[in-house]
Amino acid sequence: MSSATLRSRTGRREAWVVALSAGSMLLGAAALLAITEQLTGLDVFALPFVASAAVLAMAPRAPLARPAAVLLSYASCAPIAVAITAAVGPSVWTATAAAVSSVVAMLLLGAPHAPAAVCAAFIGLAGASPGYPVHTVLPAVSIVLGAALLSARLLPHYDYRPSWR
Repeated sequence: MSSATLRSRTGRREAWVVALSAGSMLLGAAALLAITEQLTGLDVFALPFVASAAVLAMAPRAPLARPAAVLLSYASCAPIAVAITAAVGPSVWTATAAAVSSVVAMLLLGAPHAPAAVCAAFIGLAGASPGYPVHTVLPAVSIVLGAALLSARLLPHYDYRPSWR
């Protein structure tokens, strides 16, 4: 067997291992979100939080996967969206305003995390109680970050090395 063939097989094998590790991380995070929702009734199994888990699974070393980016983005976006929605009511226009305001806030904070803008749009579209950032967003984000940190310890090829900045 030639060395080029061996490198090709090794490269494919490594790609499979990395892909399956990322899929395992996402499976764990999504399952924890689903179980938490089933047991508590909290709406934590929502698209923005599953999308955050997918970002952390597929791009664990990217700036948008940093814990600071995830935490600061949701901590700013959800209250902004709740405030806008409380002022004008839920609608597609409110969702648009919430998403745009969230992107501006994330960039000013240096904490970009696109799924948080989806969360803001969701709040603007559907409406949410003033407690939504605490009783839904905080547990969901904690579960996603916890799953990523745990996966980094358990899955040898899942390379999530969190840094604050």
